[in-house]
Amino acid sequence: MSPVTAINRFSLRPGVTAAQFERFSREVDRPVCLSFPEVKRFDVFIADADPSRVEVIELMTVASWPEWEAIRDGAPELAPIVQRFSELVDTSTVSTVFTRPLSPPEEK
Repeated sequence: MSPVTAINRFSLRPGVTAAQFERFSREVDRPVCLSFPEVKRFDVFIADADPSRVEVIELMTVASWPEWEAIRDGAPELAPIVQRFSELVDTSTVSTVFTRPLSPPEEK
């Protein structure tokens, strides 16, 4: 099975600042998620040109999405992270696209 990159896009709850989410992501979310061998990469981008609507894009590459879901939903150390994510993020805005890299171009 080849790795998959999930592209998650969402907005923060009203009143939550980009700095609050950035601190959570940098200090808690990414370090804990990256401690699992199934998570290969986890990058986060913040679009905050309009302070009234902060949007976040996460790119998470995992060895297997079903395996990651099982870990995410069952690992006790992730429960407080999932809870805090729900406090910071308007979960009704979360959208996910699952991607895979194109194979390299054929040589001429």
